[in-house]
Amino acid sequence: MNHEPGDVFQINEKHGRAGWIGAFVLATEIKSFGIQGFVSIVTTHDEQRRECIRLKWEEIDFIGKAKLVHANDGTE
Repeated sequence: MNHEPGDVFQINEKHGRAGWIGAFVLATEIKSFGIQGFVSIVTTHDEQRRECIRLKWEEIDFIGKAKLVHANDGTE
């Protein structure tokens, strides 16, 4: 399957850091080793922050394509 920015992945147990396992990641870049992307964290009803992460293919499972990508793409 050809993945592209905007695809959503879930971090699996092979990642090894318990706090990340199960999190959904929006891919911002597709790399040969895996993806770069972010997890959205709701801080208030009006704000969110993003935790950026790099993941290997074996650490993630493809979920689908995001229907909505916030205007702030998390790359700043």
